[in-house]
Amino acid sequence: MNSPSLSNLRSLLKTHQHRCLVILSGQPDWQLRQLEKLWKPDERVLWIGEDEAEATEGYRLETIPGKRLPYYLGQEADGAIINLREGFSANTLGIVSGVIRAGGLLVLLAPDLEQWRTLPNPENARFLSSPYTIDQATPYFNEHLIRQWQNGQNDQVVWCHQASPEQDTLTEVCQLLEKGNKAPVAHLPTTDQKQAIEAIDSVAFGHRKRPLVISADRGRGKSSLLGIAAVECLIKGKQHIVLTASRLDQARVAFEQAVNQIKTRYPKAQLTSQQAGLVCFDYQGESKTFEFIAPDQLVLQPTSADVFMVDEAAHLPTPLLTQLLQRHHRMVFATTLHGYEGSGRGFELRFKQTLNTLTPDWKNLHLSQPIRWAENDPLEQAINQALLLNPVSPETEEVSQEATTSYQADALELQSHSAASLSRDSEHLHAVFSLLVQAHYQTSPNDLQQLLSAPNLKIVTAVYKQQVIGVALCVEEGKIMPNHHRVHGHLVPQLLVKNYAQPNFLMLSTWRIMRIAVHPQFQRQGIGKRLLAELKAKAQLERVDYLSSSFGASEELLPFWFHQNYRPVHVGVKRDKASGSYNLVVALAISSMAQQAIAQIQRNFQAQFPHTLMESLPFFSAPMILCALQTFRFKTQQPQLEEALRCFVDEKRSYEAISAQLWEWSIRSPMRLAKVSKLEQAIWCDKILKKHSWQEVAHNHHLAGRKGVESTLREIGRKL
Repeated sequence: MNSPSLSNLRSLLKTHQHRCLVILSGQPDWQLRQLEKLWKPDERVLWIGEDEAEATEGYRLETIPGKRLPYYLGQEADGAIINLREGFSANTLGIVSGVIRAGGLLVLLAPDLEQWRTLPNPENARFLSSPYTIDQATPYFNEHLIRQWQNGQNDQVVWCHQASPEQDTLTEVCQLLEKGNKAPVAHLPTTDQKQAIEAIDSVAFGHRKRPLVISADRGRGKSSLLGIAAVECLIKGKQHIVLTASRLDQARVAFEQAVNQIKTRYPKAQLTSQQAGLVCFDYQGESKTFEFIAPDQLVLQPTSADVFMVDEAAHLPTPLLTQLLQRHHRMVFATTLHGYEGSGRGFELRFKQTLNTLTPDWKNLHLSQPIRWAENDPLEQAINQALLLNPVSPETEEVSQEATTSYQADALELQSHSAASLSRDSEHLHAVFSLLVQAHYQTSPNDLQQLLSAPNLKIVTAVYKQQVIGVALCVEEGKIMPNHHRVHGHLVPQLLVKNYAQPNFLMLSTWRIMRIAVHPQFQRQGIGKRLLAELKAKAQLERVDYLSSSFGASEELLPFWFHQNYRPVHVGVKRDKASGSYNLVVALAISSMAQQAIAQIQRNFQAQFPHTLMESLPFFSAPMILCALQTFRFKTQQPQLEEALRCFVDEKRSYEAISAQLWEWSIRSPMRLAKVSKLEQAIWCDKILKKHSWQEVAHNHHLAGRKGVESTLREIGRKL
């Protein structure tokens, strides 16, 4: 092929059902000339950014601010353009790549390579605490992208250089595409989808309480599959199937495919209603309904549908998914696990534990065959490689399995890293990021960008037999002058001053531990404890005043932190949408000034926590309550509280006459309460500490009204 153009590239991509990443490196006017007449007027092209799109010839650009992009997941476009000079995030790259349809291009407008390497990125502002500025962000994310897309990846990425056209890769990419086989037309359902339809059929017509989880990367046809399977189940005898998702537009494809399935496969079926979120038809004298119901409506008015489907389940809060699971016995969950905003991992790490507990016979099925584009798609490969979305290699897993059988703690190495050193060691960077993705539900591609861009980040890894098996990340906070203006970042200092501390507390320095992760096969070996000890030693050398962390409270995490002498100093009253957890802040004083200040904060928190528990923490579990209470300190013993408990147990005094003393005894006696069963802990805490009504406690724990609750409380009291 002689001097192919981008238009030739598009023709080849359409033939092979592929998509491609194109990087135009040069001046803005030259870049826009390369894009002229590249798309037809009826094609959809997105301009990603806050500023309005540049004027173009031959097609119209649809401007979308980066923060609105998550709402476009599930939609399709023929092209997208990102001007790197305006700034971009790693999440943006991931989301946009999932929107491009087969034959389309993702175009990055970049300056020449030397400028790009050090180009300030306004999107890095989210990672920088005051007084850091954009210019002080480290440039290693740019360097990482350039290296990933240059290293032998000419078969994936088209580079066009204004200053040095001899380095262009357009010809090589076009030649490689020409050599490949033309992609066959995809017929639905695919082999993957047929297996999934059979599995959904088993949910609908087999044993109850055996939910199915369907996972896949983007472009694998999960939504299409749900629509096809819904029609098949209705044709075979079901009457009513409900699908929910966080937004109706996420489920649009499912209903389009349902209508298409009815029209093409079942001509005898008569469509009676066909609209957004509702498909009704008559078949063999019976009325059939496939409808969308919003999640909040389902909570208020539970449905009695024959089969219940959840599309993009990772976008819904874990507590809501748990409620749906408890109310419906034939459920299908479909979700994307890459989760460009991290939510996919929340589903993987948190909700599957719930499935194991409530429905241990649940089934799992993964779709790997793409349908919106052909296998080995160049754009998907380029983005996955650059954002480290590829899983850890099987070789690494085998090494870790071998190492765990003979783990020796004294062979563990603790290493400190900077963004510069990580960017130079791509294998170490990939291992660190894979560990974070595996361990934390909120990890997203933006965390990779932060690792390589934030100058105030501290990174420590635990390495065993040359394998990264643990990592801790922390960010510098504090050392700011107290004033009336909120500064950017500094989460823990500002939160504590707002709620409990004096304004001069802001002047103390802290390292806030953002993430701590240990490989699952090496957990409970003291590695997390070693990482925290290493951070403490380094903080002491650098004269940091205190260490801190803010995380979603869970029954597993609280004992870990408290055993390392971190103390709770704040609890948030709003639950995280993905995990359903309350946010907890812990701190460990290092300097004498911090010891005095944090001791006062602890006293304030200790006085407030029992009241927050009654007023704002209805889902804070009994084991977590008792774990937190064990960190409290009381100066005096009060023997009259023991006497009050005995009077209640022996029915000498009524609950109303003694509830205040029972409440105070409970605050002071968490270790004794922790010795009874979890169910007994929950009943005691719900009534005595949270002050729930008799009716509510009886309903939640299946007891016979007030008499049943009171009898149970007295029985627990006897054990105590």
